[in-house]
Amino acid sequence: MKKNMLIVKIYLAMFIFVSSPKLILAADDKTSPSSPLTLTQELAKRKEASKSKKRDPKIKAEFARAIKELRNSGIEKTSKQKGAKAPEFHMGGKPFSETLKNGPVVLKFYRGSWCPYCNLELKAYHQNYSKFKEKGYQLIFLTPDSPREISKTLKKNNYTFPMYTDVENSIAKKFGIAFKLDEKVNELYKKFGINLVRAQDNTNNELPMPGTYIIQKDGTISFAHADADYTNRIDPLDLLKELK
Repeated sequence: MKKNMLIVKIYLAMFIFVSSPKLILAADDKTSPSSPLTLTQELAKRKEASKSKKRDPKIKAEFARAIKELRNSGIEKTSKQKGAKAPEFHMGGKPFSETLKNGPVVLKFYRGSWCPYCNLELKAYHQNYSKFKEKGYQLIFLTPDSPREISKTLKKNNYTFPMYTDVENSIAKKFGIAFKLDEKVNELYKKFGINLVRAQDNTNNELPMPGTYIIQKDGTISFAHADADYTNRIDPLDLLKELK
């Protein structure tokens, strides 16, 4: 009798496991909560959270207007494109041409440590940094942030890739991606506690569009991407596919 009851319990347990889609999903789901999200997924999550915030519609409209005007200015099309030669500039105390002697470069421009989208981007590239090195590419970040701010960013997040100050966006200007921040947007930034003067140690109120460039050893740009919408970024997993 006890043996028969034991068999019934075993069959009942097997039935519950097989018939429960939640149990099967938990066993097979490759995107479980413990798996890190891709940059694309993180950005989508951030954008959705931003939309759901109870914020004055006028504020959202101002940001949308500024992005549209920047895009309509044609800055994306006039910036450095694929096939062009990278401009000469100094970075880390030496000419960029000297850096290229050590191998091709993935050069990325970000707005500053105060930008949540930039921080998501930096985190994602940090997680994939070893993959760029394995392919023989140097991953380098440029920002108008002061050396003081960069030091904070590196220490706080334990980033190991090179990061340099682009003083007054001088390098971003050579790539054609620097612009004067819209005055109304700048005033909104101040209300949110974002102080560009303190972050950059200048009063220019200029920023770079988020830009990504793959530059070969001969200085040729083999991949170029700059977006007027600061919420859009190139996922490192997609960029890795562009590396030859």
